[in-house]
Amino acid sequence: MARSYGERFGGAALITGASAGLGATFARALAARGMDLCLVARREERLRASAAELSREFGVRAVPVAVDLAAPGGTEALVRAVGEAGVDVGLLVANAGFGTYGPFAEQDPPTESRMVDLNCRAVVEQCHAFVPGMRARGRGGVIVVASTAAFQPTPYFAVYGATKAFDLAFAEALGAELAPSGIDVLALCPGFVATEFQQVAGAPIAGPTLTPERVVDTALRSLGRRSSVVPGAYNALTVFGNRLVPRSWAARVVGWMMDPRRLAGR
Repeated sequence: MARSYGERFGGAALITGASAGLGATFARALAARGMDLCLVARREERLRASAAELSREFGVRAVPVAVDLAAPGGTEALVRAVGEAGVDVGLLVANAGFGTYGPFAEQDPPTESRMVDLNCRAVVEQCHAFVPGMRARGRGGVIVVASTAAFQPTPYFAVYGATKAFDLAFAEALGAELAPSGIDVLALCPGFVATEFQQVAGAPIAGPTLTPERVVDTALRSLGRRSSVVPGAYNALTVFGNRLVPRSWAARVVGWMMDPRRLAGR
């Protein structure tokens, strides 16, 4: 008989950015697989409502933790709340993140720095916090949500693309280290997804859009089988094509596609 997800990973799934988008979809998918949850985001009211709904519908334990992971001490507050709730983390889904769109010189510096903190520093801190417990048990999993932006320079998404390149390299390296310990690590690299991300970033959509359900299903099917995955045939083909041309060419193509002046003239 196949093991349940809780048995496979040895604990609950901790999902950051769980109040909307991919995070909320991961929560529902994992609850449907019988896994207890720790839902992490800033919006406490929405988290509590989601936790209550998932617990009622799937009969799992769902613990909401409202914390700002980009703020100093955010990870420490998360670890403290998880310990107080008695949650053993078996699967970490590092999904929280955001992007900004437009010329780099016109972006708000504190916002850009906050993006680096959330998309990169917080991910490293979360892995430091929860991977040792997985190693001690000899099982566990980590999903780091990167992006197709990780595979080439991304003009007008300069900082966001750089943070996702970091996430991709970090997750693949971590996976190679932890494989002998029985821990599965996956870098999930979606393209455009039908979530709040584009609206929050103020960015246009310049390619096919996938549903969050398809992206999450691809991730869960790939975890333990691959070190990284790019959902969608178009996205996978684009990433493959980027490997065949100089990075400077790829940067020019992306810059042309995403140039706000060109898009405004459509």
